[in-house]
Amino acid sequence: MTKFEGKTVQQAITLGLTTLALTEEQADITVLRQAKKGFLGLGKKLALVEVSAKKVPVAKKAPVSEPVKTAPVTESDEAKREKRQAELEKALLAVGDYLAAVTQKMGIKATIDLTPSRHTAYYKFETNQEGLLIGKRGRTLNALQLLAQDYLDKQVHQHVRVMLDVSDYRKQRQETLTHLAQNVAREAVLARSVMSLDPMPAYERKIIHAALAQDQRVQTYSKGSEPKRYVVIEPV
Repeated sequence: MTKFEGKTVQQAITLGLTTLALTEEQADITVLRQAKKGFLGLGKKLALVEVSAKKVPVAKKAPVSEPVKTAPVTESDEAKREKRQAELEKALLAVGDYLAAVTQKMGIKATIDLTPSRHTAYYKFETNQEGLLIGKRGRTLNALQLLAQDYLDKQVHQHVRVMLDVSDYRKQRQETLTHLAQNVAREAVLARSVMSLDPMPAYERKIIHAALAQDQRVQTYSKGSEPKRYVVIEPV
């Protein structure tokens, strides 16, 4: 606060307001002393007041709210599954086209029927050149199957097994391998010696292992490196 004097209280107030450029509504005024005339000029005192600007209450700022953080928009699990399924279907059709092109170059006229299941894609050939397509002990068909599997694996990151068949050859081959496994196991037990079969693709080796899984007289295991990996039948 600033003090101001005047012959009267009002004069002191006016001086203060003028000096501070305030109106009475904008000022806090305190009268400290009234003016005194004194006696015979002795003890004369001017009026004294204090004048200051009123304190204007500062409006509190509303708290600034943090921006709401939202999780990034991502594909739903269902959408992802549908996307993967569409990619797989497209890749399986591409494998069919690939097989058609390869067999055509081999001089084999055939139609191909695709039957996809959960983990396996079956390609069944219809042709009058079955022997040429199958090859000796199924080697040509197995080679085509390896090519098709490699082609599919490069298209999708899902484990789907490719199986090629013609005129139920796979079923017949399974029966043949089952009988072979049982016969060789019998020979191994009688001779008390280890027997080795010819190299086979992985799915054919599995047929051998499955055929003898319950035979407690022998044990089976695979040896060698692809594509010359083979099954060993050993008496226990």
